[in-house]
Formats: sequence, C-alpha cells, structure tokens
Amino acid sequence: MLSLYAVSNVINLLDAEAERKNVPTLIPGDTVKVHAKVVEGTRERIQIFEGIVIGCRGSGTKEIFTVRRIAHGVGVERSFLLHSPRIEKIDVVRHGKVRRAKLYYLRGRVGKSARIREKRQAVATTAVPADIEAEAGTETPETAES
Repeated sequence: MLSLYAVSNVINLLDAEAERKNVPTLIPGDTVKVHAKVVEGTRERIQIFEGIVIGCRGSGTKEIFTVRRIAHGVGVERSFLLHSPRIEKIDVVRHGKVRRAKLYYLRGRVGKSARIREKRQAVATTAVPADIEAEAGTETPETAES
C-alpha cells in the first residue's frame, strides 16, 4: 500500500520533469509571439499567434497565460499552457507598461484606445562614444596601407 506522501513525491517528480526550462517570464501587457503546433489531419505545422498577454494564472506546470489580438476587426483570445509540449517557443516582442494584473478592460476597446505604452528601459554601454571614435581614427590609416 502506497502512502499519500509517496504519491505526492511521484506527482512532484512528474511535474518537475514536464516543466520547461527556457520559458520567458510573461507579464500582462507584454506583446508576444506564440509558436504553437497545430495538427491538421496527418500533418503538423507551426502557427504563430501574436498578441497582448491580458492575464496569467496558475503556477508550476499548470500555469496558463491568455493572449488577445484583433483579427479582421474581431477580438480573438487564446489561452496557452506555459509548459505545454504543443508550444514550440514564445518570443517576447516588447514589454508593456500597465498597472493591472488582468487586462480585461481591453475587451471593450478597439483601435487607438486599446494601445498599451511600451516600457522603456535604459541600455547600459561600457565604452564612451569619444573613445570609440579615437580608436577608429588610429586604426584606419594602418589598415589602409597594408
């Protein structure tokens, strides 16, 4: 007879095995491209679904995120399991600046009112631009003669 502790250990091991390692952190407001596998008859192809993440729920291997996009004037929402084998990859196109966990208010908006501002991040540079120009000026005559 198996104890409940042994059963929960087995479940935890199966969850850890099914969890994908290279998954980006998704936040509501992000614009993402989801490369999902679609089966049509005997063929299998990859379909790209691009839209805004309007919500995330769950945890572990059961984590679900919902993506919304406007297709031919109609709003289309699709929910994906984050660790599903049906998802080839997830590309984060840009990060949105929002102050809500669920963006359900986008369902009632169309056009410019449905836009989300992009989160601006500073890019760190290690070299000063003046140093780069000085190095480029000294190397150019030497390489031109040889």
